[in-house]
Parts: sequence; C-alpha cells; structure tokens
Amino acid sequence: MQHGRTWSLFNQVPVIFPSQFYQFFDSAISLIRTLEPKLITSHHPTRLQLATFTGSCSAFGWVVTSGEICSSRKSEVHSSHCAWPHVASASEGHGLSFVFLSPEYRRNVFFVYEKRLRVHSPPEKVFEYFSSVKLSEGTFMTSLDLMRAAVPVFQPIGSSVIRSGYLGGEHKDAAETTKGVLGPLSSRSIFFELFDTDGDGLISFPEYIFFITLLSLSESEVKSTFQKFDQDSSGKLCRDEFIAMMRAMRRSTSRGNGSGLRTGLKTTDPDAIGNGLVQYLFGDPANEHKLSFEQFESFLLRIKNEIDSLEFQHYDFTDCGSISIQDFGYSVVAGANVRRMQYFIDRATRIVSSDICTSGERINKDQFMAFCRILKHEGAEFQTIIKKHVQGGGKLTKEYFERIAMECGAMLSPAQIDVVFFIFDVDGDGQLSPDELLDVTCRLE
Repeated sequence: MQHGRTWSLFNQVPVIFPSQFYQFFDSAISLIRTLEPKLITSHHPTRLQLATFTGSCSAFGWVVTSGEICSSRKSEVHSSHCAWPHVASASEGHGLSFVFLSPEYRRNVFFVYEKRLRVHSPPEKVFEYFSSVKLSEGTFMTSLDLMRAAVPVFQPIGSSVIRSGYLGGEHKDAAETTKGVLGPLSSRSIFFELFDTDGDGLISFPEYIFFITLLSLSESEVKSTFQKFDQDSSGKLCRDEFIAMMRAMRRSTSRGNGSGLRTGLKTTDPDAIGNGLVQYLFGDPANEHKLSFEQFESFLLRIKNEIDSLEFQHYDFTDCGSISIQDFGYSVVAGANVRRMQYFIDRATRIVSSDICTSGERINKDQFMAFCRILKHEGAEFQTIIKKHVQGGGKLTKEYFERIAMECGAMLSPAQIDVVFFIFDVDGDGQLSPDELLDVTCRLE
C-alpha cells in the first residue's frame, strides 16, 4: 500500500478518545495475558494460538503508534480530544491501572523459560546461559551460577534482576548489572573453595558436569553405580575406578551428558575433573587413599546442603540474614511441573495479601535449611512417614505436619507451615495430599 493511501485511509478513522483507548488497552492486555501463559506452558501451541497472540500484540503496537500519528495529523482540529499517551512502555502511560509486561510478569516468563532450558537443552547451552564470568580463558561459573543452573529459582522480591542468565549476544537490560546477577559479596561458597586450587572461586565446564551429574541422580542410583565399579568388593574406589564411574553416571543423565563442544567453553573433555576435586576426594598424590562409599555419600550430602545454602543466599540478595514469606512461597512452588506452573505462581502471589504476611515475619536461614532437608530432597525420612500415614487412612493436618517435622529434626516456623497449607490446601479442609506436595517441592529437575 502506498503512503498516500495510508494517510487517506487513516484520515477516515474516527478519533479515539482517551477513555476508549484505555478500554481497548484493558481488553487487549487481558487477551494477551490469557493466551501467553498457555503458550509458554504448551510444548506444541497451535497455529491459531500463535497467530492470535502475535496479532494481538501487533494490533496493540499499531494502536499506540497510530496514536502518535493521530496526535500530529489532527492536532489543529482535535487537540483537546486526541490526547494519546506517548508510550515507549506501557508503564509510562498516565492513568493506566497496571503495567504492560511489568518486571514481575517478565520474571515469571523467564522463570518458565529457564525451567525448560535446564531440562531440554544440552548441558553446554545451560552452562553458557547461567555462567556470569566470560574471560579470555573461557566461560566460567560462580557457585551461585551453579545453584541457579541446578535448581529452579524465582528472582527475589525487590530485586531489579529479571532473569538468571544470558546466552552470547543477547541484549542485557540496564538493571542487569554484574553485581545484581552474582548476588552479595558474602555469597562465595566456603565448601566449593575447599577444592579451588587457584583461588579464583570459579567453576569450569567439566566441574559443572561433575556436580550437575551428582545432583541429578538419586541416592539409590549413585549407590548401585558405586557398587558396580567396586570391582574387588572392598567398598572403596581408586582414582581410575572413580573417574570411570563418573563417566558412566554422566552418560546416564541428559543433564550431564555433554561433549564441551560449544563456542567459548574451550574444553573438549567433560571428564577432565579438576585437580582440586581429585585431591579433595583422594588426598595428596604422594599419599593417595581410596574413596569409601561412606565418604562419597558424605560428600554428596555436603553438595546438596551447599546448594540449599546458596538458594537461601539467592533470595537473601540484600544479605540481611532472612527472606520474606513471599520469597519462601515462591521457593516452595519453584519445582512444579511447567504445565501447572502458572497455577502455583498465582497461589504464591496471593500470599502477600493473606493473613500470613500481616505479622511481617521473615524466614531465617536455619528455618529455610530445615525445610529443604525434609521436603526438597527426594527420599527424606519425613516424606516416607507422611506417605505411610496417609496410606494408612490418616490425615495430613497442620498439627501432624509440624509434629513429624520436629521428630525429624526440622524446626519450622508456624509461618512456613501456613504457607505450605495456603498453597496446597486449595479446598480449605485443613488437609494435604502428600503426593501433590512432594511432586512440587522436590525441586531438582
């Protein structure tokens, strides 16, 4: 269409008053927000869904842009009626009751994207996305990067950070500073520094593969593989047997089965475990010892505890020693299946307007770690007890939940238990289903 015809056609369009614009705006965004969660939670959105979603977004952009043209072309005649907002982002529109693509909305979209990335992308891509250190020597992770690559986490309330990582060449928002991505300076992991031989606090791709493999396998899988490579049945592995075992474990899980062949990684051997890790497990090369299963099991437990600690530090981005009730709620639902993620996001969002938050109570690190110990790691004693209790005809009430948690050594606050029941006791009968609870809270993907 020629420009002249465009202007002629546009001159025939009736002037749209501000009230009509806002009415259209409300309708358009309602449609977009209805369609978008369905698209991001669907493996195969239909062509009609995609076309409608794209068309709605395009139409909204046309109306805003056309409003600027209308302002300039009809200012002489309709200056008092064609007062369109010049909207670079909808948050700049005066009088709008909400923000189009608000930071909270964008965080939720990127959260779902990152959940899919962890599960469905090759480990090289996951490593590149979550790594915050790009040097001439290659790409590296911090300990917080490793945690974010291993477990799903929302961005903390009050943080300016929208997402947990970037791929090469992607544009970064002004608010996404290095400090914002890395977290507080006190968040360096003492545990990971135990085998950091050069003291830079960075994790290479082979080390990432090592840790993500161990975090991706159940304790029973690890034990059976260890016994398989214990050829002399001594209950211990030498260095070569251990490396062969890790190679077999890595190849058995999609999250660890990588080649390292990706631009920027500068490594081709994912089994090249760092000297610091080997020395930590087997001792000094001059006086090397074998690794028993008990020692390896203790090492695995320390890794999981450290990941829990780093998750707390992620939410405690101001380094004040506690996190908000709502951040705790988001942490609880972060492990939900993508197809039901929007439902649980909505439940966690409503916590802030519930009675739970009226006291201003916060969750400290010990309380957070206690919750992780009994509910975020598959196979914990607490999980076995509540399953058997319900299978035997018992009811999982708040009182029983709190009592069994205490018996398992987890001192949870009343607010933590209130959050769990607020999210999962939808019908308000005061009871929970262990299966649904554990399907969401056991977060490792």
